[in-house]
Amino acid sequence: MSLVKLLYGSAAIFVSSPFAGHAASVPEEQNIEVIQVKAQKRLQDIRDVSVAVTLVDGEQIERQQIKDTTQLAALAPNVKSSKVAGEGTTPSFNIRGIGMFDYNTSTISPIAIYADDVVSGGANFLDSNLFDIQRVEILRGPQGTLFGRNTTGGAILISSRLPEMEFGGYAGLSLAEHDYQRAQAAVNLPLGEQTAARLAINHLDYDYSMQNLAPNGQDGGMRQDSLRLLVSSEWDNFSVLFKLYSEDWRGAPKPIYSAGILKNPVSGERCLPADLGSRQCVDSFGFAPATDDFWQTEADTADKRHDTDSWGTSLQWQWQLNQIWSLKSITAYKDLQRFHSFDSDGPGNFIEGSLGSDSEFFSQELSLSREGEYSFWQMGLFYLQEQLSQDSDLDLFRDFRAIPSLAANAAQFFYHNKLDNHSLSAYSQVDYYLNPQWILTAGLRFTDESTEYHAVSDLDVEGAFIPSLWDIKGEVEDGEWSGKLALVQKMSAQTSLYYSYSRGYKSGGYNGGYSTSAEQAADSEYAPERLNAWEVGARLYLPDWNMNLDMAAFWYRYQDQQVFVNQTTGLSPYHVLKNAGDSRIYGVELSLAYTPFSQLMLDFNLGYLPKAELGEYREGDIYVAGTQLPFTSKWNFSGLMQYEMNLAGGRMLAQLGFDYQSSFFFDQNENPYLEQSGYSIWHGRLAYQPNEAWELALWGKNLFNREYNELRFDSIAALSAVTELRGEARQLGVEVNYHF
Repeated sequence: MSLVKLLYGSAAIFVSSPFAGHAASVPEEQNIEVIQVKAQKRLQDIRDVSVAVTLVDGEQIERQQIKDTTQLAALAPNVKSSKVAGEGTTPSFNIRGIGMFDYNTSTISPIAIYADDVVSGGANFLDSNLFDIQRVEILRGPQGTLFGRNTTGGAILISSRLPEMEFGGYAGLSLAEHDYQRAQAAVNLPLGEQTAARLAINHLDYDYSMQNLAPNGQDGGMRQDSLRLLVSSEWDNFSVLFKLYSEDWRGAPKPIYSAGILKNPVSGERCLPADLGSRQCVDSFGFAPATDDFWQTEADTADKRHDTDSWGTSLQWQWQLNQIWSLKSITAYKDLQRFHSFDSDGPGNFIEGSLGSDSEFFSQELSLSREGEYSFWQMGLFYLQEQLSQDSDLDLFRDFRAIPSLAANAAQFFYHNKLDNHSLSAYSQVDYYLNPQWILTAGLRFTDESTEYHAVSDLDVEGAFIPSLWDIKGEVEDGEWSGKLALVQKMSAQTSLYYSYSRGYKSGGYNGGYSTSAEQAADSEYAPERLNAWEVGARLYLPDWNMNLDMAAFWYRYQDQQVFVNQTTGLSPYHVLKNAGDSRIYGVELSLAYTPFSQLMLDFNLGYLPKAELGEYREGDIYVAGTQLPFTSKWNFSGLMQYEMNLAGGRMLAQLGFDYQSSFFFDQNENPYLEQSGYSIWHGRLAYQPNEAWELALWGKNLFNREYNELRFDSIAALSAVTELRGEARQLGVEVNYHF
């Protein structure tokens, strides 16, 4: 009954409009730059939408050597991302302080990625390589009334280059330091008067910049092969798009750095946080690094590896029923198998394990839209089913097994978890032109979601193997309304303001992480989170300056925010996703695109979060209140300068850019040993095109060799150390591209 009321309610709003059936005639001026976005699932002038959105074209992604989805963060304000536990594991995205810094494969991120209109689903599907891309849109704020799955933080929309009716394509080769090799190619094939196909391939092979000095270690690296086939057909009132893709990843994980915190292991005196990682600090076993080189470590990784096999397909069709009504269907299936083993202690065998998962995903979306002169109405149904099987292990203090007096402390847990997630929702949104100056947006959504789980663990201890140490079954069910109400004020053809309120919602579930007792496993359920978001924004085009300026200010009130909580009091690692109370977040954003003259373009982004505070949370020995949300910086800046000139009958293009993040913490406790100080990463590219077909370029990443961490994990109770996953060092490369 709720779904029926939702659809009829939106219809009533629409039909009661005195302007129904008439097109909006908003006055436009000549020679006004129009930037079109799909932030509301259709192409619109950005000045007509009430969403904070950053648009990036595929050419910029290629020029900046943006390899995958986790490297998009530098392109938009108040956006952060990380590999968390290393390349190939579940990444973390954070938008405006909302994210999930959790490497467990059962996590559902509050940030969704939509690749060619198909939602990412679980955490396993968040990380994918970017190649042959047409455009990317980064949407900030709750997205629920139009897109397939509720997200409280935002969404990233990725659009591939579509087939065209002319033969053509390109091929490119890039070589760089750290044995980096990349080969890309795409070909466009007309198959008839209405049908065309596009085949794109991407090959990457590289080592990490971290050098492993351990005699039985490996430096680590990855080989990633990707393929995508798109086939499209278009008739007068009907179109079809078929997609098939495959990814094959093979390699070894990046070696970690185990940074001891003890200045004197006998007395227990600790080093200052500023000295963490230096040779004067040791762990509980007296280990200290053999060198002060930031990108050298000692880690026992001889048997560690990574394997990912994934593929997926989707079918979209759209039927223009008449001049007003349109019907669209999106059907998708994805499959992924992944194994990732890791080392968390450096040269010893004290905290090691693996993440194994098998994910199957199916979704179906059916939407109906009506375009009148003064309104645009969208309504739809969305269904998702995702099955996840986890086969992981956690091996604790294996080196103790060789010491009779300590052997009883060693344990290896084997996890066999199965999760089955179902989501059914109905949504509806109408954009209604009250008059030439005002646009009203009203949206509503009802979501019914459930997660069934079955968690089993075996335990291997000295002299015994205990099957089914725990065997737990359960189900988490949620049903919730969410919605949006917004106004866009068209001040002129160059300027618009928007005012919006959104009610965000993300369902609860079960966190299949590394528990070490039946009580911890049973405590891994978490409840829904809800977000009330208020936002005002402005979009200005200043023709005399040839400048576009976007600004936004927002205030969030979080209820029962889902936060990855790290329990740091016991010897065994225990981390779980829990509801951390009512948080408060507010901030501002600014994006500027300025072309002072035709050859020079400047882009600048600013994000400021003066308040991103975790609500009160208490459980057992854990109590936090008023701390900074994990993985959240107060300030972030990014910028890009592009200069183009004619040279020797060809074209020269120079780029220089940077991304700055102020300090942040990697967990909820504001532990000074887990703080990452602020840092800037610079990148650049110099390219020459002698003609339209060829391009030769030099490029560089982390130009000033800045030292920073992708992860700091609290291993203090077990090892008197902090486990670090360090960022990549400077990399210089050369590439050649040919277009035909």
